[in-house]
Amino acid sequence: MTTEDYRDKASKVAEELQEYLNNTDKYKWEVAKETKDFKISCVKSEYFSGHLYKGEAEYNVPPKTVFEYVEPLPEGPRMKWDKNMKKIEVLKWLDKDLRLNRACTSSACMGLISPRDFVDLIVTKETDTYLSTNATSVDHTDGQENGHVRGWNWPCAISCECDEFPEVKKFVRGWNYACGVVVLKYSHNPNKCKLVSLIQPDIKGMVPKNLTDAAIPGSMAEFFTNLGNALKEDGKVIS
Repeated sequence: MTTEDYRDKASKVAEELQEYLNNTDKYKWEVAKETKDFKISCVKSEYFSGHLYKGEAEYNVPPKTVFEYVEPLPEGPRMKWDKNMKKIEVLKWLDKDLRLNRACTSSACMGLISPRDFVDLIVTKETDTYLSTNATSVDHTDGQENGHVRGWNWPCAISCECDEFPEVKKFVRGWNYACGVVVLKYSHNPNKCKLVSLIQPDIKGMVPKNLTDAAIPGSMAEFFTNLGNALKEDGKVIS
């Protein structure tokens, strides 16, 4: 694919995420988990047999700061606070706002769901009302040498040597359908924002559907809780 092809694909994903957020007639969200700090809802995915999940939380933190903390970049703050993320790497910068990312995730449900990795096309956007990452998985073959992808075996049950691991660990290549994070700005209060996370991962492998349905809302709850704690610990919350 050319850079133009990737941009067209990413732009369609960005439009789709806005549709998820704004078309309340089409998407009838059902609450899966809710506390005073966050709400997680879901609907059936249009792409596979799983669900599209939406997580929402407000923070007394400027929008750009929250975006900096959630954007999946190897040098960003996210690797410090997101316990579910083992490694983030940029495989290729296609443009200043467009890139191919790879993320390695931890095991879940006390090891019943083994670690996954995902290769995603990501475009970042900023408007007067929000900042966002807009992502979808892609087939990626850059870095192949003599028919092998450096670092892992493509495309199914794979092995990867991440810097955090002393030995090679097994990963299953997952697939993210249209997903991302949207940080909504409040025009009346520049020091407050609403974070919306939209995910619909097909984690592949031989995982019972009821286990996946239980694991994802729990993982999202941990995401919002850990983010809030990190923002407080780093002195980013504005009273």
